[in-house]
Amino acid sequence: MRDPELDLQGPRGGRRAPDAGSFHVSFRSGSRATGACAVSAYQYISREGPFDDPDLDRAVFVESGHLPAWAADDPPAYWDAADLYERANGRLFVGGDFALPRGLEREEQIALAREFVSSLTDREQLPYTLAIHAGEDREGHEHNPHVHVMISERANDRVVRDRARWFRRANRAHPDRGGAAKSRAFHGRDWVEAARARLAEVINARLRAHGRDDRVDHRSYARQGVDRQPTEHFGPQAAHIFERQGASDRLEHAAAVDDLPNQLADVDQQIAQLERLHASLVLEQQSFERTPHDAPTRSSSDTRAPDDGAPER
Repeated sequence: MRDPELDLQGPRGGRRAPDAGSFHVSFRSGSRATGACAVSAYQYISREGPFDDPDLDRAVFVESGHLPAWAADDPPAYWDAADLYERANGRLFVGGDFALPRGLEREEQIALAREFVSSLTDREQLPYTLAIHAGEDREGHEHNPHVHVMISERANDRVVRDRARWFRRANRAHPDRGGAAKSRAFHGRDWVEAARARLAEVINARLRAHGRDDRVDHRSYARQGVDRQPTEHFGPQAAHIFERQGASDRLEHAAAVDDLPNQLADVDQQIAQLERLHASLVLEQQSFERTPHDAPTRSSSDTRAPDDGAPER
């Protein structure tokens, strides 16, 4: 079951820049309703546990931040606790992924990823984990460097709570008696559009700082005034010539070469979509394989707070 508020990739067609790759960012809801498992998602993006596999695209940098004291030195403990204690109808995390420009040094990739994730989490001190995947082909060449991020909606207000209390319903009058309050920021197309625009700003600032002329554009082809469908492999001028004169071998070759950057951008998008599908299927399998004690049932001794009002998101 999809979350209609967050499972939004946004329009395809962000402008591709030479050598930089294509613009891509998407967000999704990690909820029990969709079979999500937070600790398995963490293991997947960080390449730990069952995902410590040399056949998988390697994680070259992993970082977590804004974690409560009880998880500060043990990020997977936070995501495991979310699985155990988050309310039955609560969202475990907000997941996202975005493409990095090709040709940046590792330090620049890290700085770019940190800057964008900070823009999403710093104001409310939302716990997060980000991981940069190398995006290398079989020969070890860079083709699709990208970032995965998991964001908890539980704001870290620095009130001391144990892991069970952290995920209880917030008590606005007496914060120490309730759980960490949940952010209301991650909703709707307007939020997704603002996040896409912010990422494009961050990427273009980094490209500009390195003296590069290439830029990305978060807007769809239609909004950019580009007369092209995302899956089209020949430009409009070549198509017009084909219609009027037919396709000679030389013309076909010239049109194909001229449109190679667009074709590569489309292939990158398709690869990213397949990677997300693969990750989703693996995480779903992992959630079903978890042992019974990892998913406790409610009882009179359950440490979680009872539902004392309208369900918390």
